[in-house]
Amino acid sequence: MSISASGRRAAEFLDIAPIARMSGTLRLPGSKSISNRSLLLAGLAQGTTQLTGLLDADDVDRMRESLRTLGVRIEDDAGETAIVHGVAGDFPVRHASLFLGNAGTAFRPLTAALALSHGDYELSGAPRMHERPIGDLVDALRALGADIRYDGAAGFPPLTIAP
Repeated sequence: MSISASGRRAAEFLDIAPIARMSGTLRLPGSKSISNRSLLLAGLAQGTTQLTGLLDADDVDRMRESLRTLGVRIEDDAGETAIVHGVAGDFPVRHASLFLGNAGTAFRPLTAALALSHGDYELSGAPRMHERPIGDLVDALRALGADIRYDGAAGFPPLTIAP
């Protein structure tokens, strides 16, 4: 609001005509889920993938650490950038114990990928992770022939995946 020379209030407003077209670049904040899925897909891909805009978060650190343990080479250029050297669908490491903290966005996709990887893997996490249900995913993977066992309460992590 402003006051005119006569002392009366006058409303200030701005008419904006309809916009037919816009262009530009928008940088969205990072996402744990998208970052972890991108890292996993790049790790399983053939060749080298450069990822930018990765979220700097513990969940993403757990995925990077797990992929490295499984034999994927990851070069970190900065917290938000990674160069991932894919393994062409076949993790070189066939026996591994992975600690995923409380990273559900890493635990679930890794469970699925490892269930198809013909190796012996143990997946565990923080105590809170062991309270988060994973039974529906395990049931679906078992229906596809995966050998997955619960190492604690049925329906919850930790898990053992066998070939």
